[in-house]
Amino acid sequence: MRRILAGLVGAIAALGLSSSSFAYAPGDPSDPPAPFVPWRYSSQLSYGPFEDGTGSVPERAAPVAFLTLPFEGSHLVTSIFDHCGPNYILDGVICRYDGAVAHSANGADWHGYARTKGGKDYLYYDGHDGWDYSLYYEPVLAAAPGVVTKAGWDDPSCQTCSFGQNVFVDHGNGFTTRYAHLSQVWVHAGEPVARGQVVGISGNTGASTGEHLHFGVYRTAGLIPIDPYGWTAAAGADPWPYDAGDLWLGGAPRFATMVRPAVSATAEAGGGGVQVSWQGAGAGGSYDVLVSVDGGALKPWLAGSTASSATYSAAAGHSYWFLVRGTTALGLQAAAMTAEVAG
Repeated sequence: MRRILAGLVGAIAALGLSSSSFAYAPGDPSDPPAPFVPWRYSSQLSYGPFEDGTGSVPERAAPVAFLTLPFEGSHLVTSIFDHCGPNYILDGVICRYDGAVAHSANGADWHGYARTKGGKDYLYYDGHDGWDYSLYYEPVLAAAPGVVTKAGWDDPSCQTCSFGQNVFVDHGNGFTTRYAHLSQVWVHAGEPVARGQVVGISGNTGASTGEHLHFGVYRTAGLIPIDPYGWTAAAGADPWPYDAGDLWLGGAPRFATMVRPAVSATAEAGGGGVQVSWQGAGAGGSYDVLVSVDGGALKPWLAGSTASSATYSAAAGHSYWFLVRGTTALGLQAAAMTAEVAG
């Protein structure tokens, strides 16, 4: 039960909520029960609350379009790029890529504002210079090929400040991307990365109110923030004059096309040992293998192996099973377990 409650608390935090969001105000006991209305996070995108790789941006791809989504799977969008000043200065207005505008005078929720007077159609948040996606300790992927120019703490002297642990990738085309609030960094400065390569694990470091990924796109010269969704409202009306248009490869936010691991493993006893075989991480991949003896806790056996099999020294009268975790050359992972065999 504690694990279930902890998971619920984590999910609430990932959505930027607090326990007060679920406060109950009792009414007259004689009143009929009110119909249940589930809590909804207002849609931050013009096409819904989730970025799931199927959305459509009503603008043709810019000639320099080059990005794919920096994650896999459907995720809630929790904050947008504010075209009315992506500079973290609170000016009381938020402007979305499609021309939608929210004002503090309509009602505020933290630094998010309602689009309609007294409404709950909030856009988040004032001065934001990127996009926030609700990743909960998940792999963060490079949105295009490039070279890592920074990897680590944004402010090494303060782990609860600014963007926390982040990664910058220079794509060599005048644009740089940032992946922030990471719990783990998997790359280092100077390292070339491929599209879809895991650069880290999302988290809650820095000035963050819940687990998520902050994804930013910048003009490399001066690190001027721009919106990868471009500006789809009236031409020439973009309040932020530095945008470069719709930068999604093909004109719409899509997942990277890449080979995902499908790991399989077998174990067979014989000759005084257990022959363990595995496959599925592909060229350049590696494997970590753990072993359980007599149903006990898993313990490391092999780490970073590039072989496809190995023999475990077994003893008669004991049973063994193995967990094999494969990692592709891009850092994507999958695991498989063997059947239990007798030594």
